[in-house]
Amino acid sequence: MNNQQNFKIETKKSSPLPTSHLPLLLEIGTEEIPARFLPDTIIKLKENSEKIFSEYRLSCKSMKTYATPRRLSMIAEIDPSQEAAEKEIWGPPVNAAFDKDGKPTKAAEAFAKTHGLRVKDLIKKEKGKGNYVVAVIKEAAQQTIALLPELLQKLILSLNFPKSMRWGSGSLRFARPIHWILATYGNNRITFEIDGLKSSNMARGHRFLSPAAFEIKDCKAYINLLRNNFVILDADERRKVILDGAKKLASSVNASLIEDAELLQHVSYLVEYPVPVIGTFQADYLYLPKELLITVMKGHQKYFALEDAQGKLANYFIIISNTKQDNAETIKKGAEKVIRARFEDARFYFEEDKRIPLRNRLDDLKKVIYHERLGSLYDKSLRISSIADFIADKCCLHKKEDIHTAAILSKTDLISGVVGEFPELQGIMGGYYALNDGHNEEVSKALAEQYLPAHSGDRLPETDIGTILSLSDKLDNMASFFMLGLTPTGTEDPFALRRQALGIISILIKSHYNLNISELLDKSLQPFEIDNKEELMNNLIKFFEQRIEPFFTSSGYPMDSISAILNFVKSKPLYTIKERLDALQKFKEDADYEPFLLAIKRVNNIAPKNDTPPVNPELFQQEEEAMLYKELESITPQINSLINEDRYYDAIKALMTLKEPINRFFDKVLVMDKKEEIKQNRLSLIKNIQTLALQIADFSKLA
Repeated sequence: MNNQQNFKIETKKSSPLPTSHLPLLLEIGTEEIPARFLPDTIIKLKENSEKIFSEYRLSCKSMKTYATPRRLSMIAEIDPSQEAAEKEIWGPPVNAAFDKDGKPTKAAEAFAKTHGLRVKDLIKKEKGKGNYVVAVIKEAAQQTIALLPELLQKLILSLNFPKSMRWGSGSLRFARPIHWILATYGNNRITFEIDGLKSSNMARGHRFLSPAAFEIKDCKAYINLLRNNFVILDADERRKVILDGAKKLASSVNASLIEDAELLQHVSYLVEYPVPVIGTFQADYLYLPKELLITVMKGHQKYFALEDAQGKLANYFIIISNTKQDNAETIKKGAEKVIRARFEDARFYFEEDKRIPLRNRLDDLKKVIYHERLGSLYDKSLRISSIADFIADKCCLHKKEDIHTAAILSKTDLISGVVGEFPELQGIMGGYYALNDGHNEEVSKALAEQYLPAHSGDRLPETDIGTILSLSDKLDNMASFFMLGLTPTGTEDPFALRRQALGIISILIKSHYNLNISELLDKSLQPFEIDNKEELMNNLIKFFEQRIEPFFTSSGYPMDSISAILNFVKSKPLYTIKERLDALQKFKEDADYEPFLLAIKRVNNIAPKNDTPPVNPELFQQEEEAMLYKELESITPQINSLINEDRYYDAIKALMTLKEPINRFFDKVLVMDKKEEIKQNRLSLIKNIQTLALQIADFSKLA
């Protein structure tokens, strides 16, 4: 569509504008926009408004944006006139603009004419190593009211949506057809046209409860006028009405609302005038899994579930209607009829699924392709069980049989009727079916925990079997897709590998399993024939290191401390990384922190990069090197023992006893002795200090 739509200002005389900021009101009235579009659209409307106001040099004192299913609104306080501007346009070099006698050339004359200036108005300025002529263009300040038709049109056209549409014979694309545009500034109506639709100072109320248009004479009265016409403009206010009303209704039947922030947000953008209504269903359905019933209520109908004092699901639900309380009984009866049919479908699928034990579904997994280059779901189950067996041998041998059972059955519920209908219940339904088959509770719970954590901040698996199953599944995903070269790029991460890597990190830190990333990745890559395995391993480890940094910075650890422990990610259990960080944080509070870092810096500045021969005490020439060696030999076994016990701060304190011997050594001893064997022996001593320190952290990275 051509963005240069026809627009014009109201031809009648406008009232004189004062000098203070005036309220600007824009409302775009539409057919019902999908609720999922609106939270982001509010943000975009505000961002685009601020950007366009800035482009037009308009001062904005305040701004708020709103959305309901049928309208997008912006209210701002705008200065009555834009700011004057002065811009410089660089022209040709001075030696090209003027001849040797100082007379203007055709280049200067053409440049001046292009910008509406005389040659004598051009100025000369230096840039880099040259002199250039410059045109200074002054733009006078215009009245805001004269700019608004073009500005508001541009603002409306700047909005985009996940999906948009055209309607009628027009070419405009928007989320849904636009039916009216309200635009006022102060007491003035702003008139312009977009795709044949002319703006006005008229708004409309609720589609059914108050469909007639009404005039907006005062911007300050706009929100209250909408409320009087059954439209609550502010989504926060709608959420409060929904939550307060739902809780009150739940209390009336001795139940409590199962709060769901995602559902609350969604429903608040489905209605303009929320009125909670309570409905009920037959208690017979309560034998079905709680998660299944809640998912049916939430996913299909956008109803809120209730629970009793014992935390069990109650046979009530809350509907959020978009009509008056007078219609509550009609809404209730309709909702109860619909939910009964939905629960009947859920019951059918659940009963049919229970007829087939999970083990009997294994052969059917062979028919379901997981990925064309990775085989079937059955192949994935075998890879998961192999990794799980490996972890069990190292960390949980007494539960190996149950771990293997859970791993081999982990994907069987994906071909069940319920999960086919409700994919978000994967794993959860597997747990119920496992109990039905006679498996123990921990195996059943593990099947439900295998996908945890599902998102940032989500809970971690609680059982050992669930922990190992989750690790195994995520490790297989990491190894498989990296092996195929399907790695995240920029903002693209179709297989959620960043999230899964963070999940692995979180689990390994919490579980305290004595496992390192290298051995886990090596095991995960075993099923595949790989020519460049070393390179692939390095890429995977680097990927984990990159995730380690944001993981710990988000937990409040400083970047220098994280850098000091990154070299351990490859070879040490991840829980020890956190404990090293905690030790470094405590170390930073020590009075000798900076003096010790200076001493270690002296060591690092001269320590050889390559390996050195053993220190020979017989080659010592001075007391300071002998004393340093003696102190080092004394504390080395102690530090190694403390590291083995994960007592890293104590290890640092022991290492700090070398501060004075190190400083005396460098103050009194010339390391680069003329005799090669003496020099080499002293370098070996320094290298041994550095090697011992690096077993705790890379202190050179600390600020």
